[in-house]
Amino acid sequence: MQQPDSSFRFHEHRALFASLGVLALISVMVLSEVLFKGILTGFYIGLAVALVFATFLCLLRPRAILYAVLIYLASPVPVLWSPSYSGAITGILLVNCIAGVLLTEGLEAFRPFKTRATLWLILAMIAALIYAVLSGNRPGYLLGDFYQIFEFVSVFVLTRMLIRSEEQWRAVVNVLLGIIVATSLMQLADAVQGADYLPHLNQFGVDLPRTINLNAPVAFCAIFSLLSVDRRRWKALAACGVILSVNLVFGFTRGLWLATLVSIVFLLLMQHHRARRKAIQYLASLTVVFVLSASVLTLGSNNFLKIIEERVVYSVTQYESASGGEEVLSARRFIEWVLIGSQMVEHPIAGKGLGATYEIAGEAVLEGPQGEQIDFHYIHNLYLLIAFRLGIPALLLFLFILWKYFRRSISNYRSTSFAPENAALLAGLIAAIFGELVLSMTSPTLLNHPTGGVLGCIMALTYFRPEMPGELP
Repeated sequence: MQQPDSSFRFHEHRALFASLGVLALISVMVLSEVLFKGILTGFYIGLAVALVFATFLCLLRPRAILYAVLIYLASPVPVLWSPSYSGAITGILLVNCIAGVLLTEGLEAFRPFKTRATLWLILAMIAALIYAVLSGNRPGYLLGDFYQIFEFVSVFVLTRMLIRSEEQWRAVVNVLLGIIVATSLMQLADAVQGADYLPHLNQFGVDLPRTINLNAPVAFCAIFSLLSVDRRRWKALAACGVILSVNLVFGFTRGLWLATLVSIVFLLLMQHHRARRKAIQYLASLTVVFVLSASVLTLGSNNFLKIIEERVVYSVTQYESASGGEEVLSARRFIEWVLIGSQMVEHPIAGKGLGATYEIAGEAVLEGPQGEQIDFHYIHNLYLLIAFRLGIPALLLFLFILWKYFRRSISNYRSTSFAPENAALLAGLIAAIFGELVLSMTSPTLLNHPTGGVLGCIMALTYFRPEMPGELP
């Protein structure tokens, strides 16, 4: 009689070991912070430096380097450094990944991108760079804007080249979702310890650290899409959902709340009838849990609920009280439309070039000089940003590309031969991108470091089907 095979298989318990690894890392962080106050920043930076050096040892395994890129971008580390330093770290990782592809596969790996459309896009980018230089825009800002595009495009292209099977597709999704959930959990642990790197919100006599994870809506929507099809792992998925929910609530960021809500609504519209019915049931249960939790917190203090209420109401009142003639911080997003809109009319075709700035009162900028006009670079609205710097035709082209993306990706979902769990994830990721495009009206996540690389990967995963490589359309 054949004895049952009781041998241990590591691959069957990867999720368990990953969870134990994250818990061990958090335990070390907590202990380090208790023993050596203020060490968290150095701890995170040390891990990032070790990750960079590790990629030099993996040049013959470019897919592993792609994982390293995603882990870095979705981790808490990018916010600890200045954008230029963090961008340089990501640039090294991306160059190593590209070098790995060339070493293992040569130029043949780029064959799917040898199309006329790709050539025209490259020429347009070169023309935009030349125009920005001739316009006299600041070199630092110009390089910064160009890097944002480079990060998104590089991760998009590398994902397309390196992810060729359904198994590889699921692996990279697992890595991405895993690091986002782990980051949310680490932020919550850091908030309990009062970590200095987290921003604070001080209202109604309460000083709270904000766990702002710009990738949390993506992971929440993807994990929520799995709940209706993956019954074996529903406890683990529910735990991840709770972690992300708490992180989102204590981030006190209206844009992230809206992006999460819009993503879920878009997902429900995409799903098949049976999956949609189950998803609505889970959503109702989640709402009940949230209301009960908020009620319990309110018993201890009314201030927590007041803060949430104020954050929601302020979304409307900031525009009602805003005036184009009064440049103050509370009216910042409204002022951008007034100040930048008038300059768009002056340069409607080619814009003012990459790296272009606009004048704004110092009172309307966080920690800006009072009583002075300053040249400012950051623009909250991605679509306004594109029209201002690259022109209205570039904005129309961008919107056309987005329309084509959703048309193709939704078609992929409708006709996919993926396993049910992977098909559900595909729908969740597409819906998450829609939510991020809504979020880009208040924060340019699609072309901003470090979220741009993460979204570039997700768009490649949903636009191309591994089981049907085909050619680039």
